[in-house]
Amino acid sequence: MKLFSKLLKKEEKIYSDNDIVALADAQIIPVSEVNDEMFAQEMLGQTIAFQLLDHTVVAPCNGKLEVLYPTGHAFAIRMNNGRGILVHIGINTVDLKGHGFKVYAKQGDTVKAGQKILDVDLSFIKEKGYDSTTMLIITEPLENEKLNFMDQGTVKRGQIINL
Repeated sequence: MKLFSKLLKKEEKIYSDNDIVALADAQIIPVSEVNDEMFAQEMLGQTIAFQLLDHTVVAPCNGKLEVLYPTGHAFAIRMNNGRGILVHIGINTVDLKGHGFKVYAKQGDTVKAGQKILDVDLSFIKEKGYDSTTMLIITEPLENEKLNFMDQGTVKRGQIINL
């Protein structure tokens, strides 16, 4: 019986503290195509942009959830290696005041790459006239660091995206 229960139990993937993973099932798009100059010009840091294909957003790395906006539209993680990462879901979605977002984590939590952080109602965001393009920004790179990310293509939630 134990063998059968082990077969049914989903294997949890273990990531290194340097791994950055896709935060959702998504299509990676060129950052230059983002409809916000601040993100498109990478003013906040090295950026990778996604068109989400489903509603679940996960932690892109291991670390501490240092910032989680009450609206659910953005969160920041301090990776265990010291790197700072910001995830921003949509353009101007802060104006939705939390509608369309359901948060499953809390600020201060220690998170693992692939751990569910929130759900986003993509239909609601679109219906309200907002762009759901989602950005992952390296706001605080390690010294003299430029990461190599996949540049385009479809990714699965939890897939390693830094090469």
